[in-house]
Amino acid sequence: MRSRVIRRTKAGAAVALVAALATVMTPRPLTALEVPGDQPDGLAAAAHGLAAVAPLLTPGPAQRASMRTRNMTVVGHSALGGRGLNADVWEHRGYAYVGVWSGPCPATGVKVADVRNPRNPTLVSRLRNPDQTSAEDVVVRHVDTPRFTGDLAVVGIQTCGDPGSGRVFRGLAFFDVTDPTRPRNIARYRVKPGTVGCHEVDLSVRADGRVLAACANVFAEQITGSDEVIVVDATNPFRPRKVGGFALGRDLGVDPADNPDNVGCFAASFAHSVRFTRTGRTLFASYWDYGTLRFRVRADGGLRGPLGRSDIAPPDEDADNHSMTLARGGGTMVINPEDFSPAGCGQPYQGWGEAQIYTNNRGNNRLLSTFSTPNSRSMRTDGFYSIHNTENAGSRRAQMFSSWYTDGIVWWSLADRREPVMKGQFVPPPTEDPTGFFPPVPLVWGVYPDRSSNLIFASDINSGLWILRPTGLGDF
Repeated sequence: MRSRVIRRTKAGAAVALVAALATVMTPRPLTALEVPGDQPDGLAAAAHGLAAVAPLLTPGPAQRASMRTRNMTVVGHSALGGRGLNADVWEHRGYAYVGVWSGPCPATGVKVADVRNPRNPTLVSRLRNPDQTSAEDVVVRHVDTPRFTGDLAVVGIQTCGDPGSGRVFRGLAFFDVTDPTRPRNIARYRVKPGTVGCHEVDLSVRADGRVLAACANVFAEQITGSDEVIVVDATNPFRPRKVGGFALGRDLGVDPADNPDNVGCFAASFAHSVRFTRTGRTLFASYWDYGTLRFRVRADGGLRGPLGRSDIAPPDEDADNHSMTLARGGGTMVINPEDFSPAGCGQPYQGWGEAQIYTNNRGNNRLLSTFSTPNSRSMRTDGFYSIHNTENAGSRRAQMFSSWYTDGIVWWSLADRREPVMKGQFVPPPTEDPTGFFPPVPLVWGVYPDRSSNLIFASDINSGLWILRPTGLGDF
């Protein structure tokens, strides 16, 4: 069921969104008057996100449960220094990179762990981020260009506070991690002043040797009228430069603050994540409320399109396209809707959402099926039961691994894409948040299947890095 659309002017939306972002920084219980749909302007936005929903969770079994495994073996674990607020995870050549979430904004940097002995992962360095910023998402690739040969990391940097105040850097930070124990920050790409910064990022090395980075600058169009999808040429990573961009209003004539597709608990359209496919020739941008858009990436890095759109409402009543991944040789798309409605706004939004399985062909894609866990179909509020990210273990194996917050890591099969089947699960033990920000429940944020070791890497906000082996999957 779709909620009524909250209508507002562009200027009012920008002010409201800035206020909402400040609310994310200083969470507090929301009053009844702030339930989405009851108030105009930015109060609906204030109810969005982990930070705003955390105080609304209720005590329950999730805070008392033991670690659970089904068809997955725990190989190793590291608390990564024990300071919590862990974000996304990436593994490259025997090292795991784990981002840092905002919360009280400790700016502790991306943690780098040596996982060559997966039974004993060891923290060896950090990719530093500036004070008053978060560094949630990181991607690492091997690069060989006339100006740089080695391992290159790109990190998305966001401001923790009001984006309109101060001179805090936000954008993309590039690091030479050829020696992961001694990383070097070699360059930065600064997004337009007054915006939040790069939330989710990607990095691609094209067949022609060009290196491209992409950034989702959330709310940028509503706040300053600038691009929310940004493509940067990093072929010379010492001097990254913008070569492409996209904004709903400028390019499609769609007002992100006020259009009929804005639905659910958080009624606004904004770019949340970006992902390259086909070695940088295609880019997908996942938009809250406006669907996942597919672009062709030109030889110069510019964007053509969108050439297709996957809108998940209906059947999903909240339509919050968090991220996507491809499966079965690229012909199938999995969309992850991040849905906080049971805790954030309750009825009439049933459950925490489902993974949406679509075709991936020319033009707009077609819904094939959905996949969820029993908890994500429930109205439980003792944890977060929304899907977050999904990755594919092998391009044609159709074995999917999803980070599912309080449901941990969920392993499911798309061998029959009309009838997805759950294969296994790992739920870490409840762990106290050392910052006191989150309740002591499992909060698995990131997942990364490593095909060189046939292991799954998972990051939990409170408890750190987990290394898992699926039972019977063999070589990815």
